Amino acid sequence: MTNFDSYQQPDPAEPTWQQYPPSMPTPAPPAAMQPYYGTQPYPVQPYAAQAYPSQPYPAQPYAMAAYPMLRTSGMAVAGMVVGILALIGFWVPFADLLLGFLAIGLSWAGIVQGGRPGYTGKGMAIAGLICGIIGVIPALIVMLFFFGLFAAAGACGIAC
Repeated sequence: MTNFDSYQQPDPAEPTWQQYPPSMPTPAPPAAMQPYYGTQPYPVQPYAAQAYPSQPYPAQPYAMAAYPMLRTSGMAVAGMVVGILALIGFWVPFADLLLGFLAIGLSWAGIVQGGRPGYTGKGMAIAGLICGIIGVIPALIVMLFFFGLFAAAGACGIAC
């Protein structure tokens, strides 16, 4: 029995069909070494019957949990969009107050709806609520500043 070393260089004097290890299937020898041209070097064994008859596995239904389709809360999306608009347009006094309070209301309704089973979007509703609150605070400051300017201009215009 020969030892097989995969790192050993093949011997040029040895035919290539004898260079494979004994555990691997050997290729067919050249046609000149076969007794009859075109025949198999080894007889083909018929498929042996199994010792035990194979029994098919019983059909089992796949247990899959039926998950309902999750829907994103439209109130949450609308609250976030209006909250971002309120945050951007804080310098428009009356429109921003309207947008800010609308964002707070829509976002609150989105938080409630997002907490129900089958709905998502609670994070968007919270973001809209925060944007709405942050948008209302500067809008109130800007509005008070404008009313102070108008009151000072009006008081000076009549009294001066």
